[in-house]
Amino acid sequence: MYASEVEALVCDYIVSSWLLKTVERDRKHLGALKLHRCWETWFERVSLAVEREHVRDKKKLRECGCRIVLEEMTENRHVHVMYTHNRYEYHCYMMPGVLKARCEERLQDVLSRSFG
Repeated sequence: MYASEVEALVCDYIVSSWLLKTVERDRKHLGALKLHRCWETWFERVSLAVEREHVRDKKKLRECGCRIVLEEMTENRHVHVMYTHNRYEYHCYMMPGVLKARCEERLQDVLSRSFG
């Protein structure tokens, strides 16, 4: 597998990881809504679908021999992931605006497959 293909898989992993965290964080804010019990069921289904996507992305990384070594947020709010592939160390960075857009695209895709 080429390094560019592995980097694309790492980017997908980053997106699914942050989307899962974001959905869970949004779920915690449901208590303030008047219809929170209705929304809780919907969020549960969305959360499970996003979690399945994340597990699938992690499995793809393992299958191609990639291992995530470090995940962090840099000072300028970029997401930095260090990973190894074929015994070499690589770094992947994602800007906040790009991450947000990719998370929104992924969520729309998950929603259309799960509820459409």
